[in-house]
Amino acid sequence: MQVFYDTEFNSLQKDKDGHRYLISIGCVAQDGRTFYAELTDTWDESLCSLFVIETVLPLLEGGNFRMGVAEMASRLKEWLESLTDKQIVMRSDSPEHDWPFIQEIFDCEGWPKNLRQKCGAISFEDHRQFHRYNVGLQSFWKDNIARQHHALVDARSLLFAWKFAIRRGVSC
Repeated sequence: MQVFYDTEFNSLQKDKDGHRYLISIGCVAQDGRTFYAELTDTWDESLCSLFVIETVLPLLEGGNFRMGVAEMASRLKEWLESLTDKQIVMRSDSPEHDWPFIQEIFDCEGWPKNLRQKCGAISFEDHRQFHRYNVGLQSFWKDNIARQHHALVDARSLLFAWKFAIRRGVSC
């Protein structure tokens, strides 16, 4: 099973100690089931870039989505294990930015038994599928641009575009 995910974090630039700080994570399984969390104990606004302050933070939902990293790790592990007994591959459009957070979370809290411990990039062998993927992303964001950089909405965009790319009989 594929799980498409996205993270939002404080800045593209690492701090002097080489860190970036996780703000939120959104995951959507191939079958549409979702997971979303906003972290309360990994960051504060003083650590955020201006882009994050202006674009990402206003999209946070709060309420029941707010939790500490230990609770989020436990819930995410439980959610992943509830999806299937078969292997899950988490896919990101930016593994170099997103995957280190997953590794850190599960290295500390224990890995889900069904999760492959390597991120899957979103890639295609067929250049036409890659083209259709980009067309699918454009189509998704045409209708959802106001929510871009919300981790769950971004994850949904990846799934939407991937499904668009792999559909048979579609030519773009």
